[in-house]
Amino acid sequence: MKQLIISLLTLLPLATFSQEQADTVVIADTMKQDTIVIADTMEQDTVAKLNRRIEQYEKRIARSHRVWMALLPSFYRLQYAGSIGLVNLGVGWEYGKHRQWETDLMFGFVPKYDKDDAFVTFTLRQTYVPWTKGLYRTHERDGGRHWFTWQPLSCGLFLNSVLSKDYWTKEPERYPDRDYYRFSSKIRFHLFVGQRYTIHIPKEKRFLAKECSFVWELSTCDLYVVSKFVNGSIPLKDILSLSLGLKMKI
Repeated sequence: MKQLIISLLTLLPLATFSQEQADTVVIADTMKQDTIVIADTMEQDTVAKLNRRIEQYEKRIARSHRVWMALLPSFYRLQYAGSIGLVNLGVGWEYGKHRQWETDLMFGFVPKYDKDDAFVTFTLRQTYVPWTKGLYRTHERDGGRHWFTWQPLSCGLFLNSVLSKDYWTKEPERYPDRDYYRFSSKIRFHLFVGQRYTIHIPKEKRFLAKECSFVWELSTCDLYVVSKFVNGSIPLKDILSLSLGLKMKI
């Protein structure tokens, strides 16, 4: 009996040590699992933040791209006559749901004629084209596309200025009365109406433009209208100006 008690007392520390070792292993496993969970969470948070930054960057790039694309001209315009110069060249932008609005910037050239010097003009135009009618349809697998179209009405207004020091916006002091002329000789406001005939160039045949439009317009300016109102004997043809142009959509 005495021998059995001694044996049990000898094994008791070993059992206690084994239990402590088991508890240590459990704690170590728990800490390891917690560490793995924390690492996974941190990795997920880092990936989520990185994805958000990439998404924000892509949105900024797309927004910048849209802005720059909006600043690029939609078309070029060449115009002959029209009370803004013998020859005019400019660029413009189309916008609106159906591309029915246009804004143009143009520079024109006026030869000497009976004056001492030639000069340059600047024109800012705003155009509205409400309708487009198909004239000729090509036969293709997708049901056909209009090759020729007609815009029965184009209308709008434009501001024209002469880029020369011989013209003024405010009457010089040499005139006896401040309202001697009442109109600026440098700036004119115009109204116009016209029509367009457009050819749509297929992709395989394009070189510089995808559309070319022949344009004619009749215009008049503020000074002509007032002159006609004051003096009804002035013929209508004397207050109207015809212009011919070519618009190339790029």
